[in-house]
Amino acid sequence: MVTADITATAYGSKLSNIEFVWARNSREFVFSNSIVIHGSPALVIDPSANFSYLENLAAQKKIDYVVNTHYHGDHRSLNPLFKSLPLICHEADAPAISSYETYERFADRDPSSAYAVWRAEIFHHMGITEERVSDTFSGGEQVALSEGVLEWIHLPGHTPGHTGVYFHHIRCLFIADIDLTPYGPWYANEVSNIDHFLSSIDKIRSFAADYYVTSHGERIYTPEQFHDKLNRFAAHFGDRDARILEKLGERPRTLAELCYRGIIYRKPSTLSDPLKAYFEEQMIRKHLERLLSQGTIRHDPTENRYFLT
Repeated sequence: MVTADITATAYGSKLSNIEFVWARNSREFVFSNSIVIHGSPALVIDPSANFSYLENLAAQKKIDYVVNTHYHGDHRSLNPLFKSLPLICHEADAPAISSYETYERFADRDPSSAYAVWRAEIFHHMGITEERVSDTFSGGEQVALSEGVLEWIHLPGHTPGHTGVYFHHIRCLFIADIDLTPYGPWYANEVSNIDHFLSSIDKIRSFAADYYVTSHGERIYTPEQFHDKLNRFAAHFGDRDARILEKLGERPRTLAELCYRGIIYRKPSTLSDPLKAYFEEQMIRKHLERLLSQGTIRHDPTENRYFLT
């Protein structure tokens, strides 16, 4: 293990041989931070952050293989720059990278939703395609680098195969889309799972790292900063449950009525943005299913309303 200092690069920040390429327009859905691992083997993880820099790396043939932390388009929008190279991902998300039809099934239950329309437009515009996955991991595997070792850390919930990376030699944990943003956790895909998400958050709490990095936001966190952010991020699950129970405590409500209350996003946002409105519905549905399984609420199929038990 080495003591690593954070150094600035033209496109982000670097710890030892690990370069974090910041997505300057990371507030958009189709961009995320990338990681370039210099040395042998040379890897790029989630090519998406900076077209000119990654295009140059691809042209110079400086990369040996590509890794996607999960199947979402914003983490593989620049995969085509490296289409001649092996592509590696978690086994649970490989089907959605290999097949757009499977991606659709993973993402959404409604082929005519605002989300489905948006996906089709964005994938066409960005050239995000079906890709052949060369190899997969399940989590826990380690890769020897010329400078140190990395380990794949399975962190499901956001997607089934969502994966982080732990760089042992610099004690740095990359947690991908457990992204610590003020909006809180996102689990609006059909295959997203709240309980798995919470378990993954508990899992990363146990890592004794010196540095933490996420897929969105231009920052390398210290342990103190990270744990403070993580606690706030995780609290959104309980806060959302509490708001749903508060509204049901006032009177029984349908799913549509709960969505109108702005449980996840603030109401003006959901009323004006069809995409966020759909995400709101998908995530509230997952909370209701979970509260039903816990016996905290009940559902009357005749009235299609939810009640406190």
